Amino acid sequence: MADIEVFGWQTDYAGGYYRVQLPLQSFAMCGRVTVCGVYMPDLVRDNPNTIIVGQRICDPHATRVWQSLAADGHRLVFEIDDDLWNTDPSSALVHKFFADEEIRTNLRRNVEVAAAVTVTTEPLADRVRQWNPNVHVVPNAVPDWLLNRRPQQRDDGTITLGWGGSPTHKMDWEEHGEPIRRFLDVHPQAEIHCIGNNYARMMGLPQERIRFTPWVANVETYLHTIDYHIGIAPLRDHIFNQSKSALKVIECGALGIPVVASDVGPYRDYVQDGVTGYLVRGDREWARYLSALANDSDLRAAMGEAARVRAAQQTISCLTPLWEKAVFG
Repeated sequence: MADIEVFGWQTDYAGGYYRVQLPLQSFAMCGRVTVCGVYMPDLVRDNPNTIIVGQRICDPHATRVWQSLAADGHRLVFEIDDDLWNTDPSSALVHKFFADEEIRTNLRRNVEVAAAVTVTTEPLADRVRQWNPNVHVVPNAVPDWLLNRRPQQRDDGTITLGWGGSPTHKMDWEEHGEPIRRFLDVHPQAEIHCIGNNYARMMGLPQERIRFTPWVANVETYLHTIDYHIGIAPLRDHIFNQSKSALKVIECGALGIPVVASDVGPYRDYVQDGVTGYLVRGDREWARYLSALANDSDLRAAMGEAARVRAAQQTISCLTPLWEKAVFG
């Protein structure tokens, strides 16, 4: 059996897809021997030639292992894709965990001993450079096959708005849910589909106007679940969100779905306003832009195709060289 060249140490099974599994799959396609997992095999720990990419390592036990690996001479690459030092109390469980002083100290120490750090955005790079100068900004990428997929959208006259994501977006829906609800109030032919977390119920809509898909087994299944006509990406102007990536918009774009997104941080930098989607700068613009797309199938098709062209620059095959430089040095 060939030695494992790179081991991707995931924090959990679902969260490591974009930042661990997908890059290592790309390495494997180039002939490298890679393995991913939540649990580290002994043969990885015992071989100092194996490079270890660790995702958000901060748990006390995992930290002891990480520090021991550093002392044994492994090349360690610390991967982090959120500003975990500035989580919002509205996401209570996440905030409580990362507000713990031991966890925060572990994050800092584990960044410090890494040979390199990978992040998704420049604002996040600025955050971690205070502890490690060798930071690589590697934007999120989608799998190449997504560009060829055509989502199964409703064709009965119902327009589906859609959103999918983790439990860290309560503050975004608290700020932008009301203007989105007002659009739905005056467009009875529209519905909303939430995947992962049902923030739509915060808007007080009748149940028949909401479709909810609980978080699915893996990211590829989630991507096959997306069936929107219009993607929505509400985001509060908050320090935590300034380090977020435009991943939701990229996913939709690769599927040929135009988006209406908050004119904040990652979306401001990625969405081509009026070309691949719309950027919302005030509450009234939610209804205006959603109405424009809901009432014009040709506009949706044109913007969706432009969004797909834009997303073609964000596939894993395009960004693998950045991962190689970060991981292999």
